[in-house]
Amino acid sequence: MPKDRSRRYHDRVARQYDSIYDDPYWHFHDDLTWRMIKPYLPRDATAPCADLGTGTGKWGLRLLKSGFPTTFLDHAAAMIEQVRQKLADNPRASKATLVVGDLVDLRDLPDDHFGLILAMGDPLSICSDPIKATREIFRICRPGGTVIATADNKLAAINHYIERGKLDELEQFIDTGRTQWLTADQRERFELTMFTPLTLRRLFERSGFAVVDISGKTILPIRQNKHLLDGPEAQKRLLKLELELLKDPTTAACAAHLQITAQKTVNVPER
Repeated sequence: MPKDRSRRYHDRVARQYDSIYDDPYWHFHDDLTWRMIKPYLPRDATAPCADLGTGTGKWGLRLLKSGFPTTFLDHAAAMIEQVRQKLADNPRASKATLVVGDLVDLRDLPDDHFGLILAMGDPLSICSDPIKATREIFRICRPGGTVIATADNKLAAINHYIERGKLDELEQFIDTGRTQWLTADQRERFELTMFTPLTLRRLFERSGFAVVDISGKTILPIRQNKHLLDGPEAQKRLLKLELELLKDPTTAACAAHLQITAQKTVNVPER
């Protein structure tokens, strides 16, 4: 099954996963991401948080460092093992909960519980059923809580199909938003679901969320032009430009990835 292929791939790369993303572009990307997350950190330091599709725990560890009790969940047991090793000498390890589980079936997580839920690294695109996953996220989010998630941008992948020159494949991709993560081992190739800003918004709204924001990351094509990050002030200047572009919601369409922020509204009973 596709989800087993995804799990197989992520189990295999878990040990070297951090090194894959250890370069100037991803440092810039992570700095930008945390700046976009920080305004939504719960004011209550006791509010439980979750990092779904945690990988090796990058974002969950930041939540934990900020003082929040944090649940780390990933479908790949080898990824959770990497988190466990990182927590070995962490003074806040007692506030961490590690779970091996699938985004489409969060049965081990309680209803209406988490004040902030992160799903970074595009687990909504990787999972087998984004609709089920978003409904599960809605279930475990507490009323008034916030979800911040990323997904692959469908519009950014169109050129790939244009360059292949196969109209049938282009039509199918635009119709379904489905493509494949291509690894060297065909047994590990798994399907991805890509979204436009509109279809990502609809996914969350149909699950019951109120969408606060949809942004693109990164809008500037820095990944293809990493030399721009050379120099002591380069990252600071590029972050300033990126944050300025983020003020215009239409720029999300230009980015490789989309980041959505949504809230589970508190239902006020009618009087």
